[in-house]
Amino acid sequence: MSGKKTKANRATKQKAKSKKSNSKKRTGLLIVSILIFGILGLIAFGLSKSKGGKKEKKHSNTSISKQNKVISSCKRSPLFPTKHGMKAPFAVDLRQGTAFRGLRIIEARRNGKYLQLPGWDKFGFLGLYTLDNKGNIFTAPMPYVSIDINPPKEQDRILKVDARTGKMSVFMNLPFTKPPSAKNPFGVIGLEYDCTTNSLYATSVAGSTYKKEYGKIFQINPDTKIILDTYDNLDAMGVTIFAGKTGRRIYIGLARKPEVYSIGLDEQGGFKHDLRFEFSLKDVSGGADVKAHRMRIKDNVMTLKAREFSYSLITASVSMRTIYKYKYNPEKDKWEFIELHSENPNAHLNNNL
Repeated sequence: MSGKKTKANRATKQKAKSKKSNSKKRTGLLIVSILIFGILGLIAFGLSKSKGGKKEKKHSNTSISKQNKVISSCKRSPLFPTKHGMKAPFAVDLRQGTAFRGLRIIEARRNGKYLQLPGWDKFGFLGLYTLDNKGNIFTAPMPYVSIDINPPKEQDRILKVDARTGKMSVFMNLPFTKPPSAKNPFGVIGLEYDCTTNSLYATSVAGSTYKKEYGKIFQINPDTKIILDTYDNLDAMGVTIFAGKTGRRIYIGLARKPEVYSIGLDEQGGFKHDLRFEFSLKDVSGGADVKAHRMRIKDNVMTLKAREFSYSLITASVSMRTIYKYKYNPEKDKWEFIELHSENPNAHLNNNL
């Protein structure tokens, strides 16, 4: 009887061991399966992330292109030229010379008609201009040969040509650290409008001396004339805005050096105070000690109109300009030189509205 019980006990123990062994095997297989699936999952996730990264990069480049279209997409041509029998497209003629003062609107074609309304010439000679989302033209006085025509006290102001009536008037006088003088009769030089934030930007060198920079860059609300932000103690001439790999930046041509710098802009269009060197106009074949006066960016190509500048009226009368072109490389977040050439005598016809 005890022998049978012993055999039965042994059989029971063997079955238990067998079940335990099978259980361990199943557990082991389960763990191995989990590990395999986990590894496969990680590989799949890595591939997905890699593909997603490429898509994200492509989306990023697309986003850059869209941002730059938004920056100037809302700018409109004024309506008043059509009321005077002119046919679009138009160009703004701001050539400094003895032929006329103020500005003229020209039909942008050979032998096109031109328009100069009464009252425009009383503001003397003018510099650069920009348009806003309503078709208003913003420009500023620019001394030429004599301060009798453009007295220093009137240089740190912005002028506005109404989009509907064509009436030119003083839009606003800008504050300065020190006023313009006979030694430096210049005030507002560069102007740009940003559709993204409805901001008007103006560069001024008012009050600066050969040794000290008192210039400012202003961010202005064109609807309220409120100064939203300033970048102080920097003399800048030309100005334009571009959205690159690191976001929107305002690009400026320095008044003292043949160099272009940029400053980051926040979501409201204010300055981030991260002044960054971009390139020098002297570091290219044929480059010279000239300053970036007029700046425009289209299809990732920056076109600079450069001129001599040393805060004197003599250089203000120099008509010859040099055109520099640079192309943006989004991979390197850098501007790469393309070419330079002398300005076409009829270049004003390219200033299409």
